Amino acid sequence: MQEGLYKIEFHTVHGTGTGVIFATAGKLRGGNSAFAFIGSYTDKSDGTHVKVSTQRYNPDPAFRSLFGNDMITLTLREPSMATWSTSRYGAATAGRGVQGGLTRVSD
Repeated sequence: MQEGLYKIEFHTVHGTGTGVIFATAGKLRGGNSAFAFIGSYTDKSDGTHVKVSTQRYNPDPAFRSLFGNDMITLTLREPSMATWSTSRYGAATAGRGVQGGLTRVSD
């Protein structure tokens, strides 16, 4: 995975969301108007593996989670418009049928 700025997209049955994330030295950092995105990436022989966790920082209820829970972890192999695999924290159901991906924007 090239270092730089990426657009991150999430598509669920609850809607679509976007944000930005910066990749550098194996780390991913970014967010949108309500959530921070914190994660990592690793280049392996079978492709790039990406893991991103969400963390709410804006308590405004107008910004709803697309996953039914404010804290989830998404994993993706090969950062392109592909199906995300989700793992969840807490009791709420999160992320069935989640799709998303990363699109490089700049260095």
